[in-house]
Amino acid sequence: MEGVHEVHEGQLETLAADGMELPYVEYGQVEPAVKLVWNGEEYWYHRTLPVKGYGAVMARHIHALEAEGHKPVLARFYDRIYIYATGITPIGAGKPPGG
Repeated sequence: MEGVHEVHEGQLETLAADGMELPYVEYGQVEPAVKLVWNGEEYWYHRTLPVKGYGAVMARHIHALEAEGHKPVLARFYDRIYIYATGITPIGAGKPPGG
């Protein structure tokens, strides 16, 4: 994964899944980012799901994030949907080097 992608309003689409409408960015064949920045807020990588079949499990992950007060945004890189959220601990934070 790379560092940071800045999300611009013109890039945003809406992804409808299981009765939810979520902000979504299509990146295509670009290396995934660890963090997205949208409207001055940091959205950290939370998890990834395959494009095929994501609808069966995405709602559970999104509802869990929202129940904890996090705002999600989705991005597609290659053939995966990446879930990012505000206020979560970034991957690898707090781990000792090499651990």
